[in-house]
This record gives sequence, C-alpha cells and structure tokens, in this order.
Amino acid sequence: MTKLPLIIDCDPGVDDAVMLMMALASPVLDVRAITAVAGNVPLPLTSRNARMMCDLMGRTDIPVYAGCPRPMVRTPVTAEEFHGESGIAGLDPFSPETPLAPDHAVTVLIDQLRAAGPKGLSLVVTGPMTNIAAAIVMAPDIVENIDQLILMAGADTEGGNITPFSEFNVFADPHAAQIVLSSGASATLLSLDVTHQVRAVPERLDAFRAIPGERAAILVKLLEAANRLEQKWKGKSTPMHDPSTIAWLLARELFDSRPAAVSVETNAGVRFGQTEVSRTQDGPHTWVTQADADGFFELLKSLVEAA
Repeated sequence: MTKLPLIIDCDPGVDDAVMLMMALASPVLDVRAITAVAGNVPLPLTSRNARMMCDLMGRTDIPVYAGCPRPMVRTPVTAEEFHGESGIAGLDPFSPETPLAPDHAVTVLIDQLRAAGPKGLSLVVTGPMTNIAAAIVMAPDIVENIDQLILMAGADTEGGNITPFSEFNVFADPHAAQIVLSSGASATLLSLDVTHQVRAVPERLDAFRAIPGERAAILVKLLEAANRLEQKWKGKSTPMHDPSTIAWLLARELFDSRPAAVSVETNAGVRFGQTEVSRTQDGPHTWVTQADADGFFELLKSLVEAA
C-alpha cells in the first residue's frame, strides 16, 4: 500500500490534538514530521503538546520541530479560553518522551519539500500559517513540490469565531495567510463554513465511550473538555475544525467543494483577518462547502478502534 507522505503544521490546541490522533492512527498517511507554531497557545506549549500526542499515540518515531514563536507582523493573539491554559484541556500535561528535534521548523519544511521533488509531499496546516509562509518567502521554489496543501482556515457565510468577520487561524497571522494563498499553491480550505457542520454533540460521544482502550478514553476526555469550553463561550458543542483536514485526505467523498480564489484582508480595521472568497471556474483554491457529519464520526470511530 502506497502511503501519502505528509508534514503536519499545527498549534495544539484541543482540536489539533484530535487531528493528530486521526493522522497518527491512519494506516494510509506517512507523517514525516510535525512542525509546531505559536497560535492557540505560545510555542513552548504547542511544541510540547504535539510531542505529548506522539507519546500517547505510540509514535515517538515522528520528529517534532518548533517553528515561529510569533506572527510575522501583528501582535500575538492566543486562545486559551477555548483550549485551556495548557492548550490541551482534558489532559494533564506531562513531559513527553518524544524529544524536540533540534532543527527549526521552517528549515525542515524547505529541506523536506526540496528533497521530495515535484508534487512529492503534502502539507496539512491547522494553525496560523507563519511557518509555511516563512518557508515560501525564503524558498519560493518549494511551492511546486507541494502535492496537497490542506488548510483549516477562514470563513465566509459563517462569519468569524474570533471577530465577527475573522476565523482564528487567519486572524492570528493574516499576513502569513495572504502569502500562502497568493503563492500559487493549490490550497484546499476547510473553513468555519464547513467545520461548523460537524460538531461533537454529547450523544455522538457515547459511541466512543463504548470503545475499549486508552486512546478512545483520551479522545472522549478531549471532546468533553472542548464541549465544556465551547458551551461556556458559544453555547454549542465543539466543532471539528482541525480534524476535518484529515477527514478530507482520507474520505474526500464526505465533502462537497467548489473552485474559488481566496484572499485575506491585511489592513487594520474591523475586517482585519477576513477571508474574501470569490467564485471562479478553475481555482486556484478549493473552498469546501459541505460535510457529512455522520460520515465524519464513523471515520473517526474506525480510526480510534484501529489505533
């Protein structure tokens, strides 16, 4: 079986943690590296949390690299109110056995993409795009070596989740997002428009409570904690933001999408960080519009059972 070579760039984060569980459990994804960026919580926590998830999934073989500690231009912003002070609400923090690899995430992205050759490596990005943008600025030639670029980013019909217009990952570094989206890479965006359709409503968690083993119990703890925080601030069950990126890679049939051209508002003002989505005939981007929530949770259940 040919596996999909993949680097995951993330800022764990509760939903990043679930995303990592899915990716590391999948038999068809060859996760070559995890690169951490500042976002939901500061970089020392996101890089630790990524290594914690490697430990918990028995994947201490995967190198984890720390990347950019702050956005390119704007003042840093974090989201502890939705992820807990540690970044992974529901789990007790610990010192992971998985070491922090010595190289910088941006250097690793450049080196591995150059080594991969044309369309040789896919990227999943579930946090601010600072690492990816810095790599593209330093080495524009790597764009042609990206096979699939899957982003959890943006919002259109749903409005924002950090401001009325802006989704957190883009708002946290809109200048980086604009660099990535204008780079020529054929990015697929899973925005709030689609992730808000897939929520961990309490009755869905019953199926996971019935699965024996430590990893199912970890997943339930993560989603229960996320639900408590989401209910406190939004009055709803938690959306499956970042896990939707892995679902897109593994089960494209669960989603509908359309070609689009996406840009980002980088000027100061109430729309700072807003994604502007235009319909096009042929891209350059793919805007995901619909998700099968039942199918998503069946996929998640199958991965947890096999983990």
